[in-house]
Amino acid sequence: MLLLIGGAPGIGKSAVAHQVAHELGLLRLVDLDVIRDLLRIQSREQDDPMMFRNALNAWELHGPISPATVVAGFQAHIRPLEGASSRLLDNYLRTSKSAIFHGVPLVPSHFARYRNLGAHLVLLAARNEEEYRARLSERGRLRAGRAPAKERLDAGWLLHQHLVADAAACGVPVISEETESQNVSALLKRISS
Repeated sequence: MLLLIGGAPGIGKSAVAHQVAHELGLLRLVDLDVIRDLLRIQSREQDDPMMFRNALNAWELHGPISPATVVAGFQAHIRPLEGASSRLLDNYLRTSKSAIFHGVPLVPSHFARYRNLGAHLVLLAARNEEEYRARLSERGRLRAGRAPAKERLDAGWLLHQHLVADAAACGVPVISEETESQNVSALLKRISS
């Protein structure tokens, strides 16, 4: 079984993936952010400034913050990650290995083809803007010891909206429960049906 969990930064992909892996007894849990980290090791910021951005600040290389620059920056940021992610997923499918993949590069329209190959693909989302901003702020506090700046929260919300619309456009299920445990339950129910 292959499970692909996408969503905007800070939505809780990693936490849900870890809990689902525990519930299913899966040992293979692949965080696609590691691919970005490996690519960074092989590059220099002056040669590839986009590689040294993240989904919440890549827009800065495209102009003032707006829905268009946030999406353009995000797409430029994940472009090199998609090829590596696809090759890894293809290898898992070829060898019939079970795993859970999670990460921002799992954009619904780019990975929807994996549903036809038997993978489960879902997008985690918040139910509204306030909930998303609260989740992103909390994760920022846990990781960096402080809440993200307003511009990152704004960019995150714009990106969240883009990904939810993308999922709807290509028929990828969206799970948007209030708590992490409810998201895990909803995801396990979806997998078993």
